Amino acid sequence: MDTLRALRVADQLPEGTAARGGPLALALLRGTWYATNPDAGGVVRLDLSGDDGALRVRAFGAGEPESLDWGEIPATAYGAGVVSSEAMAFSAQYQFDFVTVLLAAYAKQGILVLDTFNTFTDGSGRANYFSREFFHR
Repeated sequence: MDTLRALRVADQLPEGTAARGGPLALALLRGTWYATNPDAGGVVRLDLSGDDGALRVRAFGAGEPESLDWGEIPATAYGAGVVSSEAMAFSAQYQFDFVTVLLAAYAKQGILVLDTFNTFTDGSGRANYFSREFFHR
């Protein structure tokens, strides 16, 4: 008999529960999200799309005179637990020629909370940094 591997209790299926299988529903995440701070200097808009569990993100950074389109990339969707049927969070990673940006976000009570981890790869001496921004539809 195969046993499921786990690193913590949250990784285990509840007693008598079968693995759900299949992709997570993306309805909670899909759509266009706007930064709640109109003067945000980081990510100002997120377009989340996809179906059948294949989530895609298109981020837009603050810019003048208009925001900067970072392009669309695949994202990994996450449920709230091992038996979840709906995605409520995602992660994605942008690779630019001077910086790597890891996006990690979750939706709660109609707000999307986005954490970004920015790692400079160009030898400029700029410190890697973290930011947190809030989004609404």
